[in-house]
Amino acid sequence: MKIGILGGGQLARMIIEECNKFAFEFYVLSNEKNSPAGQITKFETEGDWNDENILKEFAGKCDIITLENEFIDYKKLEAIEQTGKKVFPCPENIMLIQDKYIQKKTLHASGIPVAEFTPVNEVSDITEFSKMNGYPLILKSRTMGYDGKGNITLNSESEIEKAFRELRERGELMCEKFVNFDKEIATQVVRNTSGEIKVYPVVETIQKNHICELVISSSQFKKDITDRVNEIAVRIVSDLKYTGVMGIEMFLRGKEILVNELAPRVHNSGHYTIEGSYTSQFENHIRAVLDLPLGNTEKVSENCVMINLLGKRDGESKIRRTGKVLSTQNTYLHIYGKKLTRTGRKMGHITVIDKDLNKAINNAYSSANELEF
Repeated sequence: MKIGILGGGQLARMIIEECNKFAFEFYVLSNEKNSPAGQITKFETEGDWNDENILKEFAGKCDIITLENEFIDYKKLEAIEQTGKKVFPCPENIMLIQDKYIQKKTLHASGIPVAEFTPVNEVSDITEFSKMNGYPLILKSRTMGYDGKGNITLNSESEIEKAFRELRERGELMCEKFVNFDKEIATQVVRNTSGEIKVYPVVETIQKNHICELVISSSQFKKDITDRVNEIAVRIVSDLKYTGVMGIEMFLRGKEILVNELAPRVHNSGHYTIEGSYTSQFENHIRAVLDLPLGNTEKVSENCVMINLLGKRDGESKIRRTGKVLSTQNTYLHIYGKKLTRTGRKMGHITVIDKDLNKAINNAYSSANELEF
């Protein structure tokens, strides 16, 4: 089986790492040579996935296509399907999800709880929305936003015009009511083409500077919360007839759950599943797109913590001082193989498993602080 992945970053790399045991051939289309994923497959194509001719040539080498990000124009994915090759998640799903306004409209129409939102074409649209919802507000780019890029929090009317001008350069905009949440939570849900669905345990995510810093998988959430998360996840992928892994980011406020954003791919909040679950999100994604039976999504340990390793400078990447991390029991180091480091760039992650949650969290932070990139 020849499986094509559009994108050669760390998500594609971990898909390949987790599924090499099945002896699949993985083909990667990346915009750089020797990408993180390209380093571990013989079949890397360097090229622009927005070039339809390159896409079709790449698809011709593969039996089936999947993707590691949602930033590829869904019309390009439709062009691949016109060659007779299946793409999962399908172009229709990508179209609905990659535009955050359309995404929220779709969720709202399905009865999924979301914060109040509105499209923004003019500054006056934000002003009118603020009269109904007050401040703060979140102004968002409808597309190409991730890790805090494309979002601005507005605290007063005086901030509107500058923020509008800044984000307008990225494309169309929307505005959302600010959610005063207790915790940010997430889950991954996976569905194969036959309709089998499995949901991973809900996790808490800790953000720093709009980038996920820490993911905590534990038994902190009561059954009514986990049941509600599962119900939301199953309804979303069922209504969309979605195939593959989907990451779902949510806000928890008391017992109220609001869906924040969907990611039509394996997700950062699920990296812990490599060591922390019986079947990782990466393996289950490939099982799903090939319509194979899905693996067990349950946790292997009561507590599992994942911390992102972020760049602290700009320049060539040179990892140092891994010895202490590797000598720490039940601590697992993942390096993504990126040649250049940048401030805030995800360079790797560490997963820690421990019966004592506080000890796991402390080990995660101390291990991350030990490393240099």
